[in-house]
Amino acid sequence: MQSLSRALTVLAELNREDRAYGVTELAVTVGLHKSTVHRILATFCAHGLADRVGDHRYTARDGLSALRRTTDRRPGSEHALAALGNRLGRLVVLAKPLPKSTGTVLQITAVADGAGAPVIRPGHAVSLHRSALGRAYLSALPVDQVSGTPDLLDTLQRIRLSGFAHNARPVASLPRMVAVPVRARDGSCAGALGAELIQPGSIDELRRVVSVLRSGV
Repeated sequence: MQSLSRALTVLAELNREDRAYGVTELAVTVGLHKSTVHRILATFCAHGLADRVGDHRYTARDGLSALRRTTDRRPGSEHALAALGNRLGRLVVLAKPLPKSTGTVLQITAVADGAGAPVIRPGHAVSLHRSALGRAYLSALPVDQVSGTPDLLDTLQRIRLSGFAHNARPVASLPRMVAVPVRARDGSCAGALGAELIQPGSIDELRRVVSVLRSGV
């Protein structure tokens, strides 16, 4: 499943904007080695999912624009996210799995920033294992659906106990964040809600932001 997760993450990022992407740019954004991204892109080209348009530059094949759509664009949910952003005065994002990819890849579906113009846009691919958003999401999936290194599994267990995940360092183009799982009406995990951490070492800030995020879940 790890190889599928990596491929879907690259595919989502490749479809984020209607332009050509360089191998290095994609590798940095999704947090994978350049050789891994290059092999994935070569596979996409062989199966008609992408086109090579120059020296180490690729673009998504026409017809895959649906991957750039958000999975929940209801006015009510956007208003609620904007309210959280204004309340915290910082970047707040909602990430959800792409259709039919539960447990393998996340994508930013809505963004609000109470402090100014957001730097993260809907359609941005999210690292499952390295980001707070990804780990918060994975922690809420059934245990038998999640695989990974012993360190990752231990981290997910700690997140289940605390109810939130956080990263003290930026991950790809995402800033330092704290995130909580988002549940669907049936109790299943529908995604993750995260906010930027201004003072990553502050326990008081962490608790306050988590409390606000939980109020919006």
